[in-house]
This record gives sequence, structure tokens and C-alpha cells, in this order.
Amino acid sequence: MHFFPKADAALLSSTIDKHSLPPRPKAVGPIFDANNFKVPIEPWISDVDSSVYPPKPDPFDPSSIPPEAHCASSKYVRSRLAKNERLRLSMLWYYARDLDNEPELLAGLQEKACLAQESSGWEYAVVGVLDVNVYIRLATVGLQLAILPRGETLCAHTVTQPPGV
Repeated sequence: MHFFPKADAALLSSTIDKHSLPPRPKAVGPIFDANNFKVPIEPWISDVDSSVYPPKPDPFDPSSIPPEAHCASSKYVRSRLAKNERLRLSMLWYYARDLDNEPELLAGLQEKACLAQESSGWEYAVVGVLDVNVYIRLATVGLQLAILPRGETLCAHTVTQPPGV
């Protein structure tokens, strides 16, 4: 990996044995929305911004729930590209390429996923990256590792929302 800070080695080191990690998936799947998984993600549109992310007086105020759409075109929620998508993907490529070749980092992420699941009390915890065409689950609790089509990932809404939301 090209960016693994040695100064934070104690913080990022893991008690999980890197050899006990499950095998990394190589193919995209499962595909839940077979009708739309090859449909490109729509670009960011400023006019839609306020309907998807309602404006707030202070960017760090809690988000309100937007009104429900009257007729959904699909039973699955589709995301949009982020406003800063080109920069985000460039930074992802620069810092996160070859993650599969860093078992120590993956073991550390698995430990952080376990900690998140334990502290939240939720059934699932997922750590992943949103790449150009896919969402890659790097560490999970309660779910299998997977490579999902980008349009099917709910986390895309978290990644693309404006700062402070």
C-alpha cells in the first residue's frame, strides 16, 4: 500500500490474526436490482441538492427527513455522483489502491468494525470504500464481504451528502 502511516502503527495495529481473515471477493455480487445495476449513476444536479439534502441554517444541525417521493421509479434507492466526485475518486485511488495487499490494515479495519458493532449494538457493521463502479466491503460484522454494484449501495448517500450533514 502506498499510504500506511507508521506513526499511527500502535493505533492501527490489530489483535486479529491477519491470516484468519476471510478470503477477499473477486466478482461483483450479489446483485439485487438486476434491471438497473448496469444503469450509470446520475450526475450531481444542483437543483436536486435541496430536495435530497434539505437546507439547514447551520451545516452541523441535525438533518431533517426530506419529503417522500410521490412515485419511485424503482423499488431500490439510487444514489447520485458526489459534487466533488472526480476529486474524491482521485484521492481514493491515491490512498487506497492495492488495499487487498495490506492484510495488517484489513485486520485493523475488521477490529474497528467489530468495535463499532459492539458499541452500537446493531446487528451489522461494515467498513468499505465507494469506488468508480462498485462498493467494496473491506471489513464486516454480520454480513459477508462483497463487491456490490455502486448503484445499489445505501452508503453512497452518506458519501455524497454535503459536509456537515
